[in-house]
Amino acid sequence: MSDLAHKLATLPTTPGVYLFKNAKGGVLYVGKAKSLRNRVRSYFRPHAALDPAKQQMIPKITDLITITCDNETEALILEATLIRRHLPPYNVILRDDKFYLFIKITTQEEYPRVFPVRRLKKDGARYFGPYSSAASVRNTLYLLRRIFPYKGEKESPREKIFPHPLFSDGRSRPAKERLPAEALAEAGAAGEASDVSRQREQYRQNIANIIRFLKGHRQEIITTLQRGMQQAATNREFERAAIFRDQLRAIERLEGNQKVFLPRPESFDVISLARRGNLGAANVFSLRGGKLLNKNTFLLKHRRTASPIDVLRQFLLQYYQVAQDIPATILVPQPLPDQAAIAQWINAAAPPLFTVPRRGRKRQLLALGELNAQQTLNQEQAVFETAAQAQQAQTELFTALGVTPAPQSAGQIETYDISNIQGRLATGSMVVFVKGLPAKTQYKKFRIRTQDTPNDYAMLQEVLRRRFAGTHDWPMPDLVIVDGGKGQLAAAQKVLDSLQLSSSLAALAKREETLLSEGKEIQLPYDSPALYLLQRMRDEAHRFTVSYHRLLRSKQQRRSLLDEVPGIGPQTKKKLLNHFGSLAAIRAASEEDINALIGPAKAAVLRDYL
Repeated sequence: MSDLAHKLATLPTTPGVYLFKNAKGGVLYVGKAKSLRNRVRSYFRPHAALDPAKQQMIPKITDLITITCDNETEALILEATLIRRHLPPYNVILRDDKFYLFIKITTQEEYPRVFPVRRLKKDGARYFGPYSSAASVRNTLYLLRRIFPYKGEKESPREKIFPHPLFSDGRSRPAKERLPAEALAEAGAAGEASDVSRQREQYRQNIANIIRFLKGHRQEIITTLQRGMQQAATNREFERAAIFRDQLRAIERLEGNQKVFLPRPESFDVISLARRGNLGAANVFSLRGGKLLNKNTFLLKHRRTASPIDVLRQFLLQYYQVAQDIPATILVPQPLPDQAAIAQWINAAAPPLFTVPRRGRKRQLLALGELNAQQTLNQEQAVFETAAQAQQAQTELFTALGVTPAPQSAGQIETYDISNIQGRLATGSMVVFVKGLPAKTQYKKFRIRTQDTPNDYAMLQEVLRRRFAGTHDWPMPDLVIVDGGKGQLAAAQKVLDSLQLSSSLAALAKREETLLSEGKEIQLPYDSPALYLLQRMRDEAHRFTVSYHRLLRSKQQRRSLLDEVPGIGPQTKKKLLNHFGSLAAIRAASEEDINALIGPAKAAVLRDYL
């Protein structure tokens, strides 16, 4: 404390950032100040006007670090960066910070790609976001790809020929309507330079329209498409005019679903907050040109007694540090003491204006945003309650089986299932539940290697040996459950005994829903949460292994049929599947399309065989 007192006595009067630390060296709080001397000393005055959260923090402070800056704007930048780095417990933290989603457009490439990312890079690409919902990003990209076909990050065979709006029956586009990046080599080889140039220009136009769409300039897109349709019709390019028409209809359908309109084409963000305990939610409405472009809600973690101004201020710092589309006006629920500095700090063409609406439509939008934020908190509370119920079900199951979790264990349960048809393409699955909830990132699937006859016991033993005797560093479970009866239980026990494992083992018999363990049968009540958890784990293991088994079956069927066609080698087969996507699509394709792809001779053999 004498060292801290010395630092307090020698603080500079310059702007800067300060970090309060505890006895273990952990960062408790990060703040910025116009004058480090005045701001930091104010915490330690006898009757300092501090909110309750900071009053609780003061006795824990044992060290202080200060970083001087040239001005308050630099201090704001550093403050936001240090909060993201250290996640101090007495600051407001964007709980979803690591889940930020952006849409990236690689405009620096000849044929730009469009795809979601979680990190911003200084690589010359265009970014849009952040978005709080992965589902909203997927839906946006799906819609954009239907209206303006583009190339994604990594193209699978089914994505290479993206369905075109021109065809209502779901057929793939013909070769000349494919994306330029894929048609370029073929068109160039055929000497179709003008087609290549037209395709390249059309693709770049698609990308330009996507960028305008994401920026909210949809009226510009509509005008451009209308002109393109009229020009194509004048030139008697009726297929091209029909594509423009379908793009216009798709955007009109989107506009018809718009729920928020303003009488004037204004552009601004609306920031609304809701709080419950030590959890908060910030809702952001992005209105561009008088229409609601995006709605995102972010969860916040803060001290229960944190002041509303501090919560708002910290959210603005963390959100606008990464936001890519910043309007000239930002509506907030209350004025900020340093809003001029925050406006100057925000990386925009000009500092935005913070305003607090008092009446009218803008005040209603602020209230609507608060309602959305409150709804998010309600959903989060429901998730918390579900998690608590799942934890209780796991505890009840462990008690019934006499399982004592290992120290520091969250309570991991692994469930195993086997799937095969007369021993063929046999697969096994391992699903993992932690604290009574599925941990899908830890699921594993196994292709049976040693058995080609129907022997569930031997297959189960192979899966368990590969799981527990391998060199991987998967965490050990507290409980292993196998799907089946006494036979499966005995087979699994032999493996655990041979490997000298101490994990508890049980089996769930399907017919009577009886739990078998260590020579005893346990009949859980029909309405028991533990029984429901068991059934859910078994069903999840069965679903996971059956889906893998079906995938292998599908691959084998597709591979074996094409491999048996005389004269169809691996390269031709790959070309067919990449172009048409599936064996069913090959069967349904026209004679002209197949001839154009692999030549008349091979096409005739393929048609005769199929």
